[in-house]
Amino acid sequence: MSLGRVLVEKFQPDVLEWLSSRAEIVVVDPWVEPERWEREAPQVDAVISRKGKITREHMERSRGRLKIVARTGVGVDPSRVDLDAAKEHKVWVTNMPGSNSVSVAELVFGQMIALVRHTIEANRAVKENRWGDYLQFLGTELANKTIGIIGMGNIGTRVAIRARAFEMSFLVYDPYIPEAHVTALGGRLVGLNELLSESDFVTIHCPLNQETKRMIGAEELSLMKPSAYLINAARGGIIDENALCQVLTRKGIGGAALDVMDNEPPAKDHPLFLLDNAIFTPHLGAVTSEASKRAEWGAAEEVVRVLEGKPPKNPVIQI
Repeated sequence: MSLGRVLVEKFQPDVLEWLSSRAEIVVVDPWVEPERWEREAPQVDAVISRKGKITREHMERSRGRLKIVARTGVGVDPSRVDLDAAKEHKVWVTNMPGSNSVSVAELVFGQMIALVRHTIEANRAVKENRWGDYLQFLGTELANKTIGIIGMGNIGTRVAIRARAFEMSFLVYDPYIPEAHVTALGGRLVGLNELLSESDFVTIHCPLNQETKRMIGAEELSLMKPSAYLINAARGGIIDENALCQVLTRKGIGGAALDVMDNEPPAKDHPLFLLDNAIFTPHLGAVTSEASKRAEWGAAEEVVRVLEGKPPKNPVIQI
């Protein structure tokens, strides 16, 4: 007997097979078929979402049918799921904390190395038969540098552990954790301004909310060293992109690596794309086979749990 109808994005075949043996599934890529996503979202009992948005309108048109929106990510971006509407319409919203922490932490170090060793430009030079340009790509080492970690949750903690392996020292800004959590790993808990002014790298790993929206603006960027680098693999709205574009344009900091942006996908003529000291990835911090497997299986199990009349394990809101 089917538990109901589930709207799901394109996931790994074994996850879809397991889910389809328990419910009717509708597989839609919301970026490839946005109109179909809009049409199907109000007509299902559950949604499993990686990128797809679920709005107040979807819930209202559902007329009480929708029971759960299971997110595969570790957070729930308010721009993707309307949490206030979910509470009002008694729709469970869940996430998968910790599922992508290793993948995101590893991407951070990959981007740090790409920035300081100029690997993207060097790759282009080799392909353009400019082997002799190698001296233009003089880099710096990570060892003996300081990394500032904004947000010391699952991901921030794994960044700290890896920083020690690279022989780096680390500072942490997180007003919601005990100092002992930082000192136990060999770091130092400091205020945001101190972190920004003392760090050679600043990496963001906090959620996007009213407290953190535009937390890194022109004033904060002005505190960073001219040689420092900014990495954001959290949420786009935490950094003021206009302020970042201005400081990068005048070489006020060394560079930036962004895996997330205010609007995704961003406009093709975004001014940041004109800069040679900024590099980008399309929100793929969690896009590894291991992280995807953990997140997709976890979200599918949450959906089945709720459709069987049980409470979810990782609710973001209480209904």
